[in-house]
Amino acid sequence: MAIFAVSAAALYSPVGASAQDAQPIDQPPEPPALIARPPVEIGDETGEVGLPGGFFIEFGDKNDWIQFKAGEWLKGELKWMRQKEAQFRSKKLKLMTFNWKDIVQLQARKTKTFVFEGKVVETGRAMVTREDVIIETADGVKIYPRDQLVSIIRGEPRERNYWSTRLRAGLSGAAGNSRNLSLNAFWSLMRADQNVRSLISYEGAFGYAAKEETVNRHIGDAEVTVYVTRRLYVNALVAQFLNDRFQNLRLRATPSAGVGVHLFDTSKVEWNLDGGPGYQYTNLLSTETGATNPQHDGTISVGSFFKWKFIPDNKIELEWRSNLVYTQIGLTNHTGSARLKLKITSVFRFTTEFMYLRTENPSAKEDGTTPKSNDYQIVVGVLIRINE
Repeated sequence: MAIFAVSAAALYSPVGASAQDAQPIDQPPEPPALIARPPVEIGDETGEVGLPGGFFIEFGDKNDWIQFKAGEWLKGELKWMRQKEAQFRSKKLKLMTFNWKDIVQLQARKTKTFVFEGKVVETGRAMVTREDVIIETADGVKIYPRDQLVSIIRGEPRERNYWSTRLRAGLSGAAGNSRNLSLNAFWSLMRADQNVRSLISYEGAFGYAAKEETVNRHIGDAEVTVYVTRRLYVNALVAQFLNDRFQNLRLRATPSAGVGVHLFDTSKVEWNLDGGPGYQYTNLLSTETGATNPQHDGTISVGSFFKWKFIPDNKIELEWRSNLVYTQIGLTNHTGSARLKLKITSVFRFTTEFMYLRTENPSAKEDGTTPKSNDYQIVVGVLIRINE
């Protein structure tokens, strides 16, 4: 069992940093004089211990510091790290998102919650090096390999730190079963703790032309994702709820469950793929004589998410989900979207979204008419992010 003294300077306390708050610098700050404390025992359960004798950690500065591969340092606060992305706020450069691989050192002088593979959770102030995560916990210093780190959450495990929300409003144009200009509204609420992410969202499109309703679509989504490792996750629930007058749908609900994998995870590209069995409930507004309504079917749900960061904090996202209805193949449906997000401020984003909805063989109405298979929608608006 190795013994180390804890508390003076592998985490540097910058001298005169207030005048240069939030400014990148080429050299690490000068360390203060070492302050001796009683040694802390590090047990074997904390992972490999390979630090040289006399290793110290000083937490006199209350700001977090990150160092990049090129050697620059940035002062501020780490908000979170998950799926290889880290969000960091500095006083003058505001909120920024970095690839975790580009950060070679983190000096977390504010309390953070660190989540490792195997659902191991530790809370405290810490130093992250190229190889190790060194945490000052209530039970002493603990060391874990950096490559086992799954996520970092701001502060202690408190409920308020797990929640975030997004709002968007804009104008949309639609073609297919309806042609119009209309109002589009979007809202999402997410709870993300150490191992689970839960998300609900709503998107509505409303429009009139010559006092006639021309579009009336409501889409609700719900997801519960359990992260098993850095690459593997389980979708305990993926569900979509669609109400669309012009698609002749009072309600189409498609809940499913399955597994997913991060296929690519680089500084610019992320690609996830998931799939699993599900169920589809379809309740039509109008049906032909003798048709079954509502309908109950089995599905195989397959989804994909692709993100490309072409410049920092600006991205293109492509999302697709197909519900293959094997009991009635004609009810197979698809939802796809392409989103362009451009940063305005740390809170506001300019967004353009193209949405595509398709049902292979829509059910005929009572009057004998059949809705078109495809619907298209373009939305231009402003997105507001809160507590992200």
